[in-house]
Amino acid sequence: MKTRTKRAARRARGGFTLVELMVAVLLLGVGLSGLIATSGAISRMMGGSIRESMASTIAASRFEKLRGSACASIVNGTATTYGVTESWKVTKVGRNYDITDSLSYVPISRRSAVKQAYRSSITC
Repeated sequence: MKTRTKRAARRARGGFTLVELMVAVLLLGVGLSGLIATSGAISRMMGGSIRESMASTIAASRFEKLRGSACASIVNGTATTYGVTESWKVTKVGRNYDITDSLSYVPISRRSAVKQAYRSSITC
C-alpha cells in the first residue's frame, strides 16, 4: 500500500516538465521576434514620412518664391535641396501660369527614388 501512495504523490506534485518549458520559451521567442520586426518597419516608415514632408515643404516654398517674383521671371528650373531634387515646369495659359513641380528623393525605408509632382497656378 505504501508504494501506491508514493506513486500518487509523485503524480500529484505540481510544476512544469522540461518539454513544457522548452515550448513556452519557443513561443516567447517567436512573439518577441515578431515584435522586433514590427518596430523596425515602423521606424523605417517614420523616416520615409519625414522625407516626404520635407519634399512637400520644398515644393510649397518653391511655389511661394515664384508667386513673389515678377511675372516675367517665372521660368522653368531645377534645384537640389537637402537631398531632394526638384524641377519645375512653367506653362503660360492666358494670364495664368500653370506650374508643375516634380520632386525626386530616396526615403530611408527604400533604396529606389520616389517621385512626386505638385501643381499650382499663378495669376499675373
